[in-house]
Amino acid sequence: MKNSGLRGFGAGLIVASGILALVHFQGTGNLDSEAKAESAEEITYEEVNKFLEKEGLVAIDQGKLDQLEGNQNTEDENTTEEAPAEETEKEPVVTTTVVISKGTSTGQVIEYLESEKIIKSSDGLLNYLRSNNLENKVRFGNYEVNSKMTIAEIAKVITSP
Repeated sequence: MKNSGLRGFGAGLIVASGILALVHFQGTGNLDSEAKAESAEEITYEEVNKFLEKEGLVAIDQGKLDQLEGNQNTEDENTTEEAPAEETEKEPVVTTTVVISKGTSTGQVIEYLESEKIIKSSDGLLNYLRSNNLENKVRFGNYEVNSKMTIAEIAKVITSP
C-alpha cells in the first residue's frame, strides 16, 4: 500500500509537469511578440519633440512643474484679488499661529486656515499638498502664517520639521 501510494503520487507529479510544460510552450506566442517589441527601434528625443510640437504640448522636468504649480496657485489667488484692486489694498494682513498637535488631520489644518481667512479656498492648498506628495507630511508644532503668504509658502511652513 505504501509503495502504490508513492507511485501514484509520482505519476501525478509527472502528469502535472506535462500539463504545465504544454501550457508554457503554448503561450510562447506572446513571448515572441514581446521579444519583437523589445527589438524594435527606441523612440528618439527628436521624435518625441516632433510629436509634442504637433500636439501643441511642452515637456518640462518635475522641478519646473512644481515651481509652475506653486506660481499658478499664487496667480489664481492674485487674479481673484486683483479684480477689485482697491479692496485688495484695503484688506488687512491676517496673521495667526497654527497649532498642529499629534492626531490633527491635514483636513482640519486646512479648514482652520480657511476659517481664519489665511487662505481663500481649502481646495487650492489641498490640491497643492496632494500634487507634491506633502499631504501626509504635515508636522505637529506651532507655525505662524499670514494671508499674504502663497500656498507654496504655507505648505513649506506646515510641512517643515
